[in-house]
Amino acid sequence: MSRFYTVAYAVGFTPWEKAGLAGADELAGMIAREEAEHGGPGMALDLGCGSGMHLVTLSRRGWQATGVDLVDKALDRARKRLRDEHLDATVVRADVTELPADSVGTGYDFFLDLGCFHGLRPAQRIDMAAAVTALATPDATLLMLAFANPVGPRFMPQGATRTDIETAYTGWDVVDVTVPPQSPDMPRLARNSQPRFYRLRRRA
Repeated sequence: MSRFYTVAYAVGFTPWEKAGLAGADELAGMIAREEAEHGGPGMALDLGCGSGMHLVTLSRRGWQATGVDLVDKALDRARKRLRDEHLDATVVRADVTELPADSVGTGYDFFLDLGCFHGLRPAQRIDMAAAVTALATPDATLLMLAFANPVGPRFMPQGATRTDIETAYTGWDVVDVTVPPQSPDMPRLARNSQPRFYRLRRRA
């Protein structure tokens, strides 16, 4: 999957950034809910952070934020975006199926996954969930955006259902599912793929 994103960033095909801008207010409200539940901003890990749009959002709100990705061009853009905004977030080149604690850190109480999980193969999803759980606090939460249907050909994200998520995140409960409002600013591919926000809480 990282090969697709490497090519996409190289040619400037990043429709998820347009979608992120269109849904910025809704995401801000969801992050505010996390802050209310956790007693304020804590430690957040953005899984598949791309060019760092959401790292900026988290950092501005006071989260101690880290982002991981495998696409070098995206990571370079993320670092530049944070420098330009004078924000102190961490960007790490790492595979979401491994997430070594010595470079990524640990003790995260909030995870953000906006379109990463649904692009992985089933075995990779299980590895990702195990890697996330290893870095999570006992009361951690995770906010995931996943498409219910494939985006396109098999080299593009194929989507994930609630069952797929629960099969991988066996130590977590899906506590909320939200259908984001349709927006004319959202790319057609995203609208047709039926996006869903899933909120997960680690099971004590």
